Amino acid sequence: MAVFRHLRFLFGEMPLDTTAVKTTTDLMLTVASIVRRMELGSLSACLAAIVCSSEQPPLRPIGSSAGDGASVVVKSVLDRATELLTDQNAAPNYSIRNLWQESFNAFFGLLMKYCISKYEGIMESLVLGAPNAAASTIGPEVARAISQEMPMELLRASLPHTDENQKKLLLEFAQRSMPVTGPTS
Repeated sequence: MAVFRHLRFLFGEMPLDTTAVKTTTDLMLTVASIVRRMELGSLSACLAAIVCSSEQPPLRPIGSSAGDGASVVVKSVLDRATELLTDQNAAPNYSIRNLWQESFNAFFGLLMKYCISKYEGIMESLVLGAPNAAASTIGPEVARAISQEMPMELLRASLPHTDENQKKLLLEFAQRSMPVTGPTS
């Protein structure tokens, strides 16, 4: 669980040294591999450790040049939980499902705060950078910035675990964050 409490320290910045980059990548792949063998109770503890950490993890898009280790590890937790919860042969007991859902709900709140903060930062920088620009010119920049900054893979991996209220929140966020282009009447 220590890895999940220290995602920012471990994966916050991509090291400049090639040996350190390889070590960081190897750590990410090792943790993701171990997660793929965990049971739901352990996965719940992983999400709880992320939420309880004093430092918010760097939830970047997978493939980000700034480093995506934290996102790869978290996505492996979400994917493994999806696998366990949809496998009829591995159906966990009711109390473990509830533990997972509570841990996920807390993580989802953290993820949404992160995404909303990122979105607001993107909009602020674009509006301040071009205060008189029309929505049609800012729209493509917003879309590009969102694709470079938002952890879309984590949002997608979260979908199987969301309740109706969380799905509604995601839909509202998606509608708000999609750039408006074209003529308006």
